[in-house]
Amino acid sequence: MLKDKPVLIFIIFALFLMAMPRVCAQSSTMSSGEAAVARKNMVDYSKKYIGCPYVSGATGPNSFDCSGFVFAVSRESIGVQLPRTTKAIYNYCTDVKDSEREAGDLVFFKTTGTGDVSHVGLYIGGNQFIHCASDGPNTGVIVSSLKESYWKGHYFCTKRYLPASNSELLVDSVTKERIREEVVVPEKSDSTKTAKAPAKTTKPAVYGSGSKGNSFMKSLVMDATFNLDWNFFTSDYFRLNWRGVDAMVHACYNGTNFKPGIGTYLRFDAGSGNLQLPLVFSLTLNDFVRIFAGPVFSIGEPTLPGNSDEKISNSVFPGILGVCWSTPSFKAGKTLISFTQDIHYTIFNKTSNAALEPRKSIPTGLVFASGIRVTLPMKNVL
Repeated sequence: MLKDKPVLIFIIFALFLMAMPRVCAQSSTMSSGEAAVARKNMVDYSKKYIGCPYVSGATGPNSFDCSGFVFAVSRESIGVQLPRTTKAIYNYCTDVKDSEREAGDLVFFKTTGTGDVSHVGLYIGGNQFIHCASDGPNTGVIVSSLKESYWKGHYFCTKRYLPASNSELLVDSVTKERIREEVVVPEKSDSTKTAKAPAKTTKPAVYGSGSKGNSFMKSLVMDATFNLDWNFFTSDYFRLNWRGVDAMVHACYNGTNFKPGIGTYLRFDAGSGNLQLPLVFSLTLNDFVRIFAGPVFSIGEPTLPGNSDEKISNSVFPGILGVCWSTPSFKAGKTLISFTQDIHYTIFNKTSNAALEPRKSIPTGLVFASGIRVTLPMKNVL
């Protein structure tokens, strides 16, 4: 049975995970010099995502939509958190004349037949902008020119949320030269799809791309998760219970539409008193939700949680199934840090392998896990 003090500590930890404050820099207090540095940092940081695919509703780190890309770059590079949607970002920013446009400002487009602002990109200097396009021969995070006929025809305005830096901030000379070689005037298009990329006679190379094998490796995402496990009932009573700790290593293939993965846990289940080794197969649905299932191998003789010495046994297969949610991540070096919350169900049987009664199996197998995840996209290393 738990003592009051550990329970109180755990409650505080759980509340911390569920109510994390978002702390961001206040752009309004920047001097022009600080703004110049912030604008350059944001432009430089945005280039690391060139080649990432477009996924509606995504905010990274492996895929984006147009507003999700601007949202993520601003938050991760300079700590300023914008609204999430294109229209909300548009309403948040202040107007600026085209003649006063600086790198680090935002350019807005009307690409649908509704007449509303529907696409946003980050201006990087030299009439170039970086954005996440949803359609066309080149999709995902790309660099385009405001002089291209498609974007020139759909351009609406420039806005900003950082103070003016009073200095011209352009992309580095190497990047400018590569952009100059790759941008080709597009053909006309009557498409009304949101953020349609201009048609080009050649497809620009993704910066840093290599062989197909190297491309596959860059699509891998490794992560490790560390959790405190808990639930709030047993077959004998209803209260907060510490159910142990676990650590998981996981690898995921970050495909455009299909993101399968595999991982393994090392879990000490304090409730049943045994060590579990789940092997799980996962499917990442988006940047924040992952489902998983797989067999469970165990060491030790588990007992029914609560005030009981009744012995039970793990089921190897079916073993465990669950779903995990994660918060938006923040960058730490080449890794990404996020907080996670999952709910999973582990199958237990009687020692005769007969099924446990629901009043025993549910409180024994249903566990919540609150923790932290460290993610390392291989493209950040290769």
